[in-house]
Amino acid sequence: MAKVHISQLFHTFQRALPVMVAGEAIEARTFKKDRGIVVLKQDVDHFVFNQFGFDNKTLTLDSTSLLKQLKKSIAKEFPRSNMAWIVHFDGVASIEALGSDYHSQPSLF
Repeated sequence: MAKVHISQLFHTFQRALPVMVAGEAIEARTFKKDRGIVVLKQDVDHFVFNQFGFDNKTLTLDSTSLLKQLKKSIAKEFPRSNMAWIVHFDGVASIEALGSDYHSQPSLF
């Protein structure tokens, strides 16, 4: 788990999405870990996006639509945050079972 300044959160997602393989996921949570965003790469062209906190929604999007949705969701879920927690997951089959069934990758930082 790594901490990222909120001004770099969108750029962190933007850099990670093109190099992700199917089954990888990235989760960003607030400092209190009660709100956040999860992105799971489903296949070559599709991502599953899950937003939880103020708004709860799960969408299947392409990369262009995902980046637009990320900008909106970061502003909505992290309104007064300075830092966000980032966790990378590997070998994820379903975004619903992510929290309990999968272990995060060790921190690379």
